[in-house]
Amino acid sequence: MRFYIYFLMIFLSFIYSNDLLASVVMTGTRIIYPSQIKVKTIQFTNPDKQPYIIQTQVESENNQAGSPGELAPFTVLPQIFRMEPGMGQSVRLKYSGDSLPQDRESLFYLSFTQLPALKVSDKDANQLVFAITNRVKIFYRPIGIAGKSDDTANNLDLTLKEGNVEVSNSGGYYAVIRNAEIIVSGKKITLANSVMVPPKTKLIWKPSASIASLNGVKLRLTLVNDYGNDVMTERSL
Repeated sequence: MRFYIYFLMIFLSFIYSNDLLASVVMTGTRIIYPSQIKVKTIQFTNPDKQPYIIQTQVESENNQAGSPGELAPFTVLPQIFRMEPGMGQSVRLKYSGDSLPQDRESLFYLSFTQLPALKVSDKDANQLVFAITNRVKIFYRPIGIAGKSDDTANNLDLTLKEGNVEVSNSGGYYAVIRNAEIIVSGKKITLANSVMVPPKTKLIWKPSASIASLNGVKLRLTLVNDYGNDVMTERSL
């Protein structure tokens, strides 16, 4: 038992220390893919002092790896590549042309796994190597969506139902919400944190305190925009 605890402490400290080190990163925090373009170029950089092997793939919203024409209608090239220290790499993301709704956004994920490249002299040595996978949202954005993404906050309507709050997104864009709360008589009541409301969809939020009515209360939203920045809005219901 004591040996197990000792090993676990070493393992956790290794992960923590490596999390602080620079490794391969992607420019931007999300990918907006307008329907009218043929290819989206994504830029990766390696600020670390060691090379990495990178594997990329596109996944559907339910976290399953997809292939063109099946679960995720995208191809990404190159899928596997090596990144030297201090170097960059461009990756091309291409929509396969499969049928997707044209009145709203569709959500996918780009995942990229990085693995430290081993030296030839170390190939026979016993080593503990960790692969790190990052997932970035891909918003496929048809040209025919009504309105602008900046108007998403105004497209969210709230209704009180049996003590819970039903939020409806009538717009065509995903509402990426960092924080949602209402102000009732100067008191903040949290509705949701770190959630997304898909377009043309209704969700149920459970407030942090009981609510008698939404009439006249102030809704405060912190949404994440196309650039990954937080944007706060307030309005009376």
